[in-house]
Amino acid sequence: MATFQNIYNRIEYNVKEGVEKIKVLREENERLTSENQKLRARQEELEHLLDEAKEKIKLVTITETLINKEHKQEIKKQIKDWVQEIDKCISLLTTK
Repeated sequence: MATFQNIYNRIEYNVKEGVEKIKVLREENERLTSENQKLRARQEELEHLLDEAKEKIKLVTITETLINKEHKQEIKKQIKDWVQEIDKCISLLTTK
């Protein structure tokens, strides 16, 4: 049978080992908590940048739509002018 001193020494060793493991785990927990905070901050920053990019895309889309409408109006006006010019030419040709 183990003596009282042997049992006491094993318990003392196990307690010291447990305390050391707790210390290591606490340090790792602090490191991971710090890393987690940094990653959350980076995530918020990236989400903000993403929102800004989405707004810029909306603005560009609206601008392109307006430009296309203006461009279509210019083309229609140019076609109308050409048709009028062709009509004038036809008119001149038919009067002679």
